[in-house]
Amino acid sequence: MTGIDVAVIAAVPHLEDLSALGTIDMALTHLVLANPTYAAFYRRRAELGVPVILDNSAYELEEHTGQGLGPDEVLTAAERIHATTVICQDVLYDRAGTIRATRRFIQAAAGSGYQLMAVPQGASRAEWLACYDELRKLPQIGIVGLSKLSVPRCFGGPVAEARLACATILHTHAGDTRLHLLGGDRSLPWELAEHRRRGHHLVRSNDSSFAFWYPATGIHIDPDTGRAAYDAPTKPDLVTTCLDGQALAAARQAVGLLTAAAHHRPAVDVAGR
Repeated sequence: MTGIDVAVIAAVPHLEDLSALGTIDMALTHLVLANPTYAAFYRRRAELGVPVILDNSAYELEEHTGQGLGPDEVLTAAERIHATTVICQDVLYDRAGTIRATRRFIQAAAGSGYQLMAVPQGASRAEWLACYDELRKLPQIGIVGLSKLSVPRCFGGPVAEARLACATILHTHAGDTRLHLLGGDRSLPWELAEHRRRGHHLVRSNDSSFAFWYPATGIHIDPDTGRAAYDAPTKPDLVTTCLDGQALAAARQAVGLLTAAAHHRPAVDVAGR
C-alpha cells in the first residue's frame, strides 16, 4: 500500500512554514476569493508542481449556509490558483440535494480539465451509502471525499472511528474509486495509521488543520497514541492566528507525526535541523 498524501491547513501567517510541509495542498474557496496573499501562495505552489485541491468551504460555512460554495465561486477560485482538483458542491446531511448540486457542478465544470471530487451526504447510513453509490458511478467523478461531519453522524462514532468503519464498508464495494479524508478529529494521526494497517488502499489523501490548530489552542498531542487530549473546542482561525515559538515547534512536530502515520516523508525536516 502506498502512502497517504497529507495537506496541512494553517493560517495565512503560517502558509510558508507549515502548509508548505505537506505532500499535497488544500486551499479553501472562500479564502482564495477574499485574501490575495492566500491565493498567491497556492498559485505559486501549483506552479511548482504541487497538487492543489480546492475545497468548497462547506465545513467553514456549516453554520451559515449548510452547504459548500457553488460552481461560480469554486471555479473562479480554481482558475485563480491553478487548482488540480476541485470539490463539487454538497449539501450537508442531504442526499438528494447533494446529488442535484453535484450534477449541476459537473455541468458547469465541463471542459475545465479539473479532477472532480464528490462528497456523499445523508441523514442515515443507508442514505449516505446510497448517495456514495450514485456519486461514484458518475464518470466525471475521480475521487470521493469522506466528510468529518456526515460520516460520524451516519456511522455512529467519533470522526476517526466512524471513517474507519465507513472505509471498511467501501472497500467491500465493487469499483476502485479513490477516497480523500476531509479534515479530522483529535485522533487523526492514529486514524491515518489505522487505514494503512487495515489495508485501506483506496484512502489516498487527507487534509486537516490538526497540526496547526491543536498546538495553537494549547492541546497536547500524545506522539505514542497519535491522539490529542481532547477535540479542539472551536473551528480554526485561518486568517490572523500567529503561533509563538513554542507552539510553532509543536506544530512542526505534529506535521511529522501525521506524515509518519501516513507513511510519507515530510517535505523538510520538521524538527528544523
